[in-house]
Amino acid sequence: MPADPGRGEQLVTHTPGAVDPRIRIVDDDGRPALMVDGVILSVSAAGPDPPSGYWAAMMPEGSPRSALLLGLGGGTLAHLLARGHPNIDMVGVDADAELIRFAVAHFGLSLPNLEIVVGDAFEYVERCDRHFDFVAVDLFRGYDFQQGATARPFLRRLKTMVGHGGEVAFNLFRDRRTEQRITRIARVLRPYRTDRVQRNVVLHCKGG
Repeated sequence: MPADPGRGEQLVTHTPGAVDPRIRIVDDDGRPALMVDGVILSVSAAGPDPPSGYWAAMMPEGSPRSALLLGLGGGTLAHLLARGHPNIDMVGVDADAELIRFAVAHFGLSLPNLEIVVGDAFEYVERCDRHFDFVAVDLFRGYDFQQGATARPFLRRLKTMVGHGGEVAFNLFRDRRTEQRITRIARVLRPYRTDRVQRNVVLHCKGG
């Protein structure tokens, strides 16, 4: 989740339907963006040119038939996946019920091939017995990366979910702990690509 905040966003004067004062729509380089608690979580995927930034860097290689998005936010990655892979089956998990309600109503999150689960991502992974070709891990609270996303039991569950042919992509925020987090992930999964996009680091891993 967060995108680089230092690109001159301006608050839109009216944010329709936002009953939660945390939620705002802002302008991010000419593209509507969803901001929560001062952090940009998603940008609009509407228009002929898809969003760039870390969302584009999260895209998997190949043609996944199924995807699990942990930290759905406003659904930028879901839109990119649906555009690039029209037949993909997606599950998006996010714990912020008000954010999801707002994104469905005002940010185009009602995608026909997306199942939305409002709940804790770690609990979902622990109890889920489905296989996914691609898993995206984008788990933040504000600018704080959720440490459970690099815990060995969680990573082992992701490895089981994607199997040998699947892929897991992590969005990390660039700070003094980034390399330590990458090392922890590499003990369970097999990193094969690292993209550094502004203040974000996107790590792509194979399941086996």
